[in-house]
Amino acid sequence: MFYSIYSFELRYWFRKPLFYIYCGIMFFLSTLIMATAAGIFEGITASINSVTIVNSAIAINGILNEMNVIMFFLLPSIIGGTIFKDFDNEMHSVIFSYPFKKWEYLLAKLLSGLTITIIVMLFAAIGIMLGSVMPGTNPELLGPFVLMNYVQSFMYYLIPNLIFYGAIVFAVVTFARNVSVGFITVLGLIIIQSFAAVLTQDSDNKILSAMLDPFGAQANGFYTEYWTIYERNENPLPFGDIILYNRLLWTGIGLLVFGFVYRTFRFDQEAFSFSFFRKAGKVVTKKNFGSIMAIKLPKVSLNFSFVENLKTAWVISNADFKYIIKSWAFIIITILGLLLSLVTISVSSEIYGTDTLPVTWQMLEFPGLFFGLFINLLTFLYAGMLIHRSRTDKIDQLVHSTAMPNWGILLSKFFALIKMQAVLLLGIMFLGMGIQLFNGYFNFEIGQYLFELFGIKLVHVMIWGLLAIFVHTLFKNFYIGFFLLLIVSIGLTFLDQIGVEQMIFKFNQAPRTAYSDMNGYGSSLSPYYIYKLYWLLLGIALYVLSIVFFRRGVPDSINERLSEAGKAFSPILKGVFSISLIGFLAMGSWIYYVNNVNNENLSSKQLEKRLADWEKNYGKFEHIPQPRIVDVKVDLDIFPKTRDFEARGRYILLNKTAVAIDSIHIDHGGFITEFSFEKPFELVLEDDSMNYDIYQLENALQPGDSVVFTFKISNKPNGIFRNNSPIRANGTFVNNGLFPRIGYNPASELRGEESREKFGLPPKERMAPPTDSVSLQNNYIAYDADWIDFETTISTTPEQIAIAPGYLQKDWIEDGRRYFHYKMDSKMLNFYSFISAEFEVAKDSWNGIAIEVYYHKDHDYNVDRMIKGVKRSLDYYTKEFSPYQFKQVRIIEFPRTSGGFAQSFANTIPYSEAIGFIAEVDEENEDGVDYPFSITAHEVAHQWWAHQVIGANVQGATVMSESMSEYSSLKVLEKEYGQDKMRIFLKDALDRYLIGRTLESRKEKPLIYNENQQYIHYNKGSLVLYALSDYIGEKNMNAALSKYIDAVAFQNPPYTTSLEFLSYLDEATPDSLKYLLEDMFRTITLYDNSVKDATFETLEDSTFKVTLAFYTAKYRTNEEGKRTYFDAAGDSLSLEIEGRRRPIQSLPLADWIDVGVFGVDEEGKEKVLYLKKHKISEIENSISIVVDQKPISAGIDPYNKLIDTNSNDNKRVLKEKKKEE
Repeated sequence: MFYSIYSFELRYWFRKPLFYIYCGIMFFLSTLIMATAAGIFEGITASINSVTIVNSAIAINGILNEMNVIMFFLLPSIIGGTIFKDFDNEMHSVIFSYPFKKWEYLLAKLLSGLTITIIVMLFAAIGIMLGSVMPGTNPELLGPFVLMNYVQSFMYYLIPNLIFYGAIVFAVVTFARNVSVGFITVLGLIIIQSFAAVLTQDSDNKILSAMLDPFGAQANGFYTEYWTIYERNENPLPFGDIILYNRLLWTGIGLLVFGFVYRTFRFDQEAFSFSFFRKAGKVVTKKNFGSIMAIKLPKVSLNFSFVENLKTAWVISNADFKYIIKSWAFIIITILGLLLSLVTISVSSEIYGTDTLPVTWQMLEFPGLFFGLFINLLTFLYAGMLIHRSRTDKIDQLVHSTAMPNWGILLSKFFALIKMQAVLLLGIMFLGMGIQLFNGYFNFEIGQYLFELFGIKLVHVMIWGLLAIFVHTLFKNFYIGFFLLLIVSIGLTFLDQIGVEQMIFKFNQAPRTAYSDMNGYGSSLSPYYIYKLYWLLLGIALYVLSIVFFRRGVPDSINERLSEAGKAFSPILKGVFSISLIGFLAMGSWIYYVNNVNNENLSSKQLEKRLADWEKNYGKFEHIPQPRIVDVKVDLDIFPKTRDFEARGRYILLNKTAVAIDSIHIDHGGFITEFSFEKPFELVLEDDSMNYDIYQLENALQPGDSVVFTFKISNKPNGIFRNNSPIRANGTFVNNGLFPRIGYNPASELRGEESREKFGLPPKERMAPPTDSVSLQNNYIAYDADWIDFETTISTTPEQIAIAPGYLQKDWIEDGRRYFHYKMDSKMLNFYSFISAEFEVAKDSWNGIAIEVYYHKDHDYNVDRMIKGVKRSLDYYTKEFSPYQFKQVRIIEFPRTSGGFAQSFANTIPYSEAIGFIAEVDEENEDGVDYPFSITAHEVAHQWWAHQVIGANVQGATVMSESMSEYSSLKVLEKEYGQDKMRIFLKDALDRYLIGRTLESRKEKPLIYNENQQYIHYNKGSLVLYALSDYIGEKNMNAALSKYIDAVAFQNPPYTTSLEFLSYLDEATPDSLKYLLEDMFRTITLYDNSVKDATFETLEDSTFKVTLAFYTAKYRTNEEGKRTYFDAAGDSLSLEIEGRRRPIQSLPLADWIDVGVFGVDEEGKEKVLYLKKHKISEIENSISIVVDQKPISAGIDPYNKLIDTNSNDNKRVLKEKKKEE
């Protein structure tokens, strides 16, 4: 009987159109996703510049698992449907009378459902295969077809995941006899999985995190987290012990769930139901004939007016709303969603292990993305449940026979959805305020909560509700409606990739409304509400169609439904539909006209072509002689209320070349401009599309001569959808990129190899090599100036303070405007900024150097820490490197909507409100870093490493700025907080570097050849420089750096390079350690250190002998990440280990590596008992160490000074070795 039931279910599904709809949708989606990734739409969009193969094993597994998540939402329909239909058709009593066993019935139902889901997923796999071979795909993005890539994904992940999720859904539907509950169960499981992922994402125990993931993604990531480009392109899917145990665990749990179903299922049982609000039943005996009375019935008047129907819709919506919120599934999922939001807020608000204060915008932003999707899914789900509820409960004919009009019935469902959405949004508010209250933060900003949630987000989800009602009205099948809505919401994210880039073509999309404590919502609300009105008009039109096509009675055929729709399309409905549709089209046309006719709006393809044309037209001028800016004077008028600006400027241009210059090239932005020279000139080329002008001087500018260039620029009027000015109402932050530049700017060229080839441009590296003599003439900050004199006058509104580099000469108020005059008394880079806002000011000083912090009035939490950071930095840097060149240091807060970073200009440090200012530093927290102090130290370090020493515009330039600033700040942090904090920082830097190299879009370069790659110059650079100082000694390291500064500070062309920088370090490094320079700077070298065993025993003299067995391996990679274990002479090390399939390989070793033993002090904190470098020359090693205090743990390279792809196995808790009797 098992086979009979199983085969019957398969035949049932093969005859069902729904099966082919599911297969078709999954096939189409996967084909589209793969074809898009493979570049099939490159003809209508920008080129895909990537060296990653899109049909590698790991890429295919990623796509298939994404499709499998969609598949999970079909499980209630397929796996749950196999058993639900027996109850829904009321055939279970008949079926259960057949002579089959319980296991045959249940197993056949489950396996048949799983078989169908696997077949549907096979269509997704076939779609991926087809998408990778379609005509028009880019062969550069594709590798060879490997069938095993698909087989592995199915065997390792898809089938085990379907068993686990399928068994749970099967159990829920079997006992609840309700497919809708199955959908809610899937949503709940996904929330639980997300909850576990967020909860463990920062866990040091990666094995535990991997085991707790039902999807298996973290188990896979345990092996692939740090895979390089080469490894991602070439390697098959890993299948190590962690993946095996994870798959066995969760597949086993799925089988246990089925075993539970088998154990508890009975053929005569009733459906299980549960409610938190169920009232105890009472037995009531009716006495219908106790007496006979004459009753005068009241006179009834029928009222079917619009107002009465509206009231009725509201009353019915209350009943529907109670149906939603009283269901245990909704309550549980809401609680899970809020818990996930709580964990998301907790994890996302940390920086270097330190929390940020729970300010209101964070409470709203961090759970926003997830909770928005969560609300949408519940909207799609409950819209279908409410619309089909009467049919599910088999009272649809009764309901449809009432006098309630279609619009009233659907309006009641819409009202209920809005109430549900409002409750969920209210949950975010209570959660956020609860977190604030728990953390002792009482600035609740209730008005901000209410406006963000109900004035912005509710509008968004409400429009999705209108679409959900329309879709579910059209389809009798609840599953199809839900599935299509899910596809639409997911598909919106892919529209950019197929050339649909403008928001008016993406349902319910609108410009962002980011909030800042300093500047509020700025100018973002108007465009948001205009777009939402646009989509609301479409939603109303769809709602009218929902009324017209609402299934009432028993019409089945399409013709019958169309006929009924024609009758239901009353003049009023036609009027509402016409007005809303015409309004929608009119608004869309107007928005399109404003964005594309009144203003230039380039698509990604057009922008790509514009950049190519820029190089084709003007690239020939890159190396022509041009004068340099040597003096800048700017008058900038800022108008915060209207968000406008006007600037009048003067450059003194000096011919520093050996030839006469007869023409000057001006590259400028798209502002209203007026240019002039003090000497006779003629405009010979004016390109308004690329904003490039060429002026010819009547008399050529001779070598050593100068000319005054004046300009006046202002912004075009700001529009509703287009800000033509960077000015903000409060918190303007702009830099000299606003002003004209001299000469051709190569930074505006196309960078991607595919893009350059597409437009016939020759290959070009991101930066020139450090031996390029032409590029050495420019520093990497500015190509049109070296060191300049600077002066500026800024005007703003009376309540604001305006700040720029230099020293304040005078401030005054005139004609309702406030003026600030700044002048720098020494040379500085052609890199300056302007900030204007309402500020509070904190002042201090260090050795006569003024320290000022300009901050938002409610953001004074960490001002003292920043001042302390400035003082400690000035103290360390002036002692170790060179004198500070300015008389003041100023930190100025700017709105987070301008970015989440800090930046260092001459004696001026703009600092985002999103970092530092709202940190909640707990000095008792051993795992946290005082990052306001640390970031401040980094930015102050730039006053030396960028504003004294500036590298040429070649590879490796950022080593002397960003890497050295990170190193310097680490040393200041170490002096202030001790070496323990370094472990946290270095571990974070190591992880960021290793992850960064997996995301590299072109080539990873060695540190001294890095091409402004942040993961290299920030993260690897800080690791390498800190480690080198540890090896050669901080004193020797800093002496070399000081000597280097003395040689190159305030240097004129040719500028210094990373090769020159490294030569100073080479001088300070003994011969025995020079291999470090090769490993750390010139090559990409990594280690694989791991502890094999760690024990200790107590000796007779009450000391402790620690025995540490460990492996050390070292290898290098090329720019794509391919490993090599052989040095230049072809030598290598290898170690065979029993039980391992492959030997451990390594480059030849003669490396000095830290070995550490740790105990605890009286307070229970970790204490270093032994830390010394040992020379390691073999892969397998064993070291014995005697310490005076009881040891707790030991390790190899315990502080992560070396770049190790798995640093978690470097240290191990010691096991006590008992003495033999």
